[in-house]
Order: sequence, then structure tokens, then C-alpha cells
Amino acid sequence: MSVLYRNYRPQKFSDILGQNHLKISLQNEIVSNSLAHAYLFCGPRAVGKTSMARVLAQAVNCEKRKENQYEPCGECGACLSIRQGRALDVIEIDAASNTGVDNVRDNIISSVRVTPSYLKMKVFIIDEVHMLSTQAFNALLKTLEEPPAHIIFILCTTEAHKVPLTIISRCQRFDFKRISQSEVIKKLQKISLQEKVDVDISVLESIAKQSEGHLRDAESLLGQVLALGENKITSAMAELILPRHNQHEALDLINALYQRDAATAISILNNLAENGINFKNFLADLLLILRKIMLQKLQPGLAVSLGLDLGEQLELKILEISRNIEIEMTLKIIRSFISLSKDSASSFNQLSFELTIAELCLPTKTEMIYPSVVKRDGEPHINESKVVEIKKDSAKRDAEKSVNLSEAEVQTLWPELLIKIKKYNHSLSFIMQNCQASAIKNGLITLIFKYKFHRDRVTSKDIKQITEDALKEVYGGQIDIEAVLDEKLIVLNNESKLDDEQEENMTSKEEKINNSSSLTNLLANFGGETL
Repeated sequence: MSVLYRNYRPQKFSDILGQNHLKISLQNEIVSNSLAHAYLFCGPRAVGKTSMARVLAQAVNCEKRKENQYEPCGECGACLSIRQGRALDVIEIDAASNTGVDNVRDNIISSVRVTPSYLKMKVFIIDEVHMLSTQAFNALLKTLEEPPAHIIFILCTTEAHKVPLTIISRCQRFDFKRISQSEVIKKLQKISLQEKVDVDISVLESIAKQSEGHLRDAESLLGQVLALGENKITSAMAELILPRHNQHEALDLINALYQRDAATAISILNNLAENGINFKNFLADLLLILRKIMLQKLQPGLAVSLGLDLGEQLELKILEISRNIEIEMTLKIIRSFISLSKDSASSFNQLSFELTIAELCLPTKTEMIYPSVVKRDGEPHINESKVVEIKKDSAKRDAEKSVNLSEAEVQTLWPELLIKIKKYNHSLSFIMQNCQASAIKNGLITLIFKYKFHRDRVTSKDIKQITEDALKEVYGGQIDIEAVLDEKLIVLNNESKLDDEQEENMTSKEEKINNSSSLTNLLANFGGETL
């Protein structure tokens, strides 16, 4: 089977996953004909830096691109020659193999003086530019500062800190980010469909998790799975190639730790050991889930804003287990497992894992004295998490009466509400992340929004019904919504995860708002950021 990441390399801006904050800037520069003479694309490997450079080269040289358009046609002679790697005026240089000053003089400086042979612009794409020697950077410096009008430099690197400041200061810098798991899964589904192979979603999720935001790695793993030659790929088949992830077992073990049930936790560990589990990978799964729980306990919605998505089924189970657990216990478990990972750096000892579990499950002296209370300031108090649990259970049993919950109780269940809403309206869940919810008094909740567009959307008839239905399902009673506006409200700066169609629809609505800084507001409204 052919190499997938080469066959499905992006050929236009809309094909590039994520990086919306960068694409918008580049697209505006193309439309306004205000391109810079030098760019620095930096970020992790396999996130689209070189692909973006090639698409930019096509866009500036496209023969059929019309005014106020930024996408290359992909059909003209210029686009085809660049895509096929035979355009003489688009020069790609691997700096890792050409580090010396002589290569810079021969391949770049001498070529800069020559006008393009048949394209509009001559584009130099220098990959892994940080590998150039000091002498090579010095030779490139003057040319980079004042190149001819027909020249564009695109420098790509995974280690921007190794690029001299004199070079960086002469470039327009773009920082790429890792691609979210949901976007990787969508791309893998699209490839599987085009390859006419039915791949289980659990297999695609496993590939996305293992790739850790590096699309090329994900496409390479999918290529290995498709090489099995089956029309349908199941989880059992994929395990022949992919390392097994045991996140559900990891969550069961964490739950046992929260319950101080050492016997169950150790039994889970031994069952996995009998199946030949890799304990280092399992420990990594444990720490990933614990990080998710910690962020959720610190602030509902924080994990989502940081792009930590573990899948809907696992997310709901995490919420159910961690809802009434104090963060102190979570931090204690995380510290113990981090210490275990350091101690086991060279070789993993199962006994040390079991010892850590036993120590975490032992009750403290305070808990032995006051098994149902927590001691604070010298006086025993009822555990507040128990009170919250009782109140929530009471509210669900008494659904026909008016719901009354404190702000803390509302925030505890807020992540579950976002997941429920996301099933019915994906974009609404992002809007609800950026609002402030009050306590519920007599079945009324006040939602405070910073932006008028958000408030108006939530109070529209259809959307309001979806929100009220989700509130009823999560908080156990009929709840009415009161939406108010507060322009001073501070909201989370979320990384946008809207798909292309949602992003286009919401962008169109936002353009109707009279504001001189429309682009800034657009990014702020939907969780983007400018760099």
C-alpha cells in the first residue's frame, strides 16, 4: 500500500487541520497582496509546517486565482508543477543535510539574483533551518533582510530557540500547535472512507491517542493497519500492530484508589499483567486521566480549553467517578505515580507499583480518628463533598419541586452539562463554556455572557429549549434560563474546535456586529487567539 501521508498531503488551506489562527492571517495577506518577504514556521513535528509552506507557494503563484480569493486552483500549470515537485522556482532545501556556508551561497544567494523562470514568485522553503551553521546563518542574513521583490523565504523549524535572533527579527513568525485528537480522528475517517476500508472508531481513537497530535504519525499508523488487507478492521485485528491502550482499566484502578480499595486495585493490575500489559504505557494512561480529573476539579471546562479530550464515553465515566472526590486526594495520587515513573525509569518492577497502591489506600491518622468527618482548624467538620452529594441526590429525587443549588454545586455538574449539550449542538457547548453560571434559586439560573451574540443565541427559541432540556437532565428538575450581558466578564481563551461548516456559519454571523476590530472579536468569541 502506498504511503498515506504523501497521498493525502494538504493541497489547499482548507485541507490543513487546525492552525486556524495562522491560516486566517496568511489568507488575509494573500487577498490584500501584503505578503511578507520572509516567514518563520515553528512548532512540533508533523503538524503541517512544510505543507502550509507549499500551499502558500501555490497560492502566490496560482495562474487562475481570482481577486479576493486565497485558495490555489490546483489545476493550472503552476499549481501542478509545485504539487509534483518539479517547479524550478520553488526551491526546497533540507538544512539538516546542507548545513555549511558553501551550500547557502550556491543554493540560495546565487539563485536569489536570478528572476523566476516562469512563475510569478520564487519561493525558498528551508526545512529544519535551525541546523544551519553560524557561518551559514551569517551568509543568509543580508539576503534575508533585503531580498528582491520576487523572492519569498519560508523557514521551517522544530526548534526555534536555536535560530539566531537576528534571523527571527527579519521574519514574520508563525507558531504551529499540535492537532487536536478530534481533528485527527476526522482526517483518519476521511482517509479510511476514500481507501474503502471500514475501520472501527475505537481503532481510530487509539491511533489518534498514540500519535499525540502529530498527523504524519497518525497517517503512518493507519497505513500499517490498512496493510492488513481487510475490508473491515476491528480492535482485535488492530492490536496486532497497535500497542493496546487500557484507559478504561486505568479509570477502574483510579476509582478503586479513591475508594481506598487496595485489593481491587491490585487485582486489576495483576489481571493486566497476565495479559502482558506494558506497565510504562499503563502508567502513562493513569497520569493522563488523573491530569484530566485535576484540571476539571480546578475549574470546570479547563481541560476542554486545553484540548484534553479523551472521548465521550470515558469523559462521562470520569465525571461520574471524580464528582465528589476532593482534589487533595487526586494530587496525592498524581505525586505518587510521578515518583513511581521516575524510580522505574530503567526497569519496571510490578511490586513497586503494588506498594504504591497499598500506600495510597492506607487511611491517614485523621481519617482513623474521624472516619466520617474532616478535621479543620482544630474542630471536626462534616466532609463538604458528602454534603454536596446528598444535596444533589435530594434534588434529583425531588424533581417536581423547585430546584435550588448553590453555585459550587452548579459548577460541579457543569462539565456533564457541556457534554450533554454537545450531543445536540456542538457549537452551543463552546458558547456555554464561556459564560458564568449563577446558583439555581427556585428553578431559575442566571447565565452571564460577555458578548451580545452569545446571549442572543442562547435565548433563541430552539437553542433555549435544548439548554433547558439539558439542565433538567443534569440537575434533576425544570430550570428556566435568564441570560444577561456583562462586557467586563473574563472568559476562557479556548482553542477553537469547530469544524469547517460551523466555523463558516458563526463567522458570517459575527461579521454583522459593528466593531472596528472584527477579526479580534471573532477570535475571542470562538476561542481562538492571535499570535
